[in-house]
This record gives sequence, C-alpha cells and structure tokens, in this order.
Amino acid sequence: MQTQQNPRYLAFALKIRKLTDSLITLVEEERKSPLLEASLKEVLASLENVGESTSVKSLRDRGEFGRYENVVTINEVVQADDRRVLVQKLHDALGANTKQKRDEGALDAIQFFDALERRALYHYNYPPVIRRASAS
Repeated sequence: MQTQQNPRYLAFALKIRKLTDSLITLVEEERKSPLLEASLKEVLASLENVGESTSVKSLRDRGEFGRYENVVTINEVVQADDRRVLVQKLHDALGANTKQKRDEGALDAIQFFDALERRALYHYNYPPVIRRASAS
C-alpha cells in the first residue's frame, strides 16, 4: 500500500487562498480585483451547472473549479440544500446594490472558501491509500 499526494489539491487550495484574499480586500478596502470577478464566475458556473449535461463550454466556464477533484471537494463542503443560498451570496459579493449586502455576501463567501481550502489541504495532506496488486 502506498499513498500519493495529488498536487492539484494544493494548487486548488492556493487558488482559493488568492480568491479569499481578494474578497478580504473587497470588504476592507472596497477594491475589486480582476481575479475576484473571474474566479467567482468560475465558482458560480460550477455551482449552478450541477447535474446538467457537461459540454466543453461549460467545463471551460468552470475553469479550475470544474476539475473532478475540485468538484468532489466542493460537494463535500456545500450540501445540495445550501447550494442555492451560496450561489445568491456569491452573486451578492460580485455586485449587490448596497455595500452592506455586498459585504455580507463577501463575508459568507469567505467562510465557504475557508472551509473549501481546508478540505482541499486535507485531501493533499491525507491522500487516499493506493493498493497495488501483487504479482503472484
């Protein structure tokens, strides 16, 4: 038996950290970075297209958030019942009419991304055991 770390989980955790930092900047300095908008759109595409047929365009729209490992990680963090509320909060963070509503959406998104980052790092640090068939 052997374990093998998957560097995609680490790369995903780092992308999430950058996204979280951009959300913090949005709340604290009221400055929206280009990374924030593009990344949130990828997350939204991933969350909103669950269960639909997958096309090349939809995979491209999901970006890093459309990779198999990352979709599984997202599904571990957000339950199906909570998905709709999370989608609304992410939309609010992107462009709510009031600063208060935008900040509330951003703060809820930060909590989600914090949990997502921790889960991705868990998968990186504790990879599944790979069983090798013995040649007998």
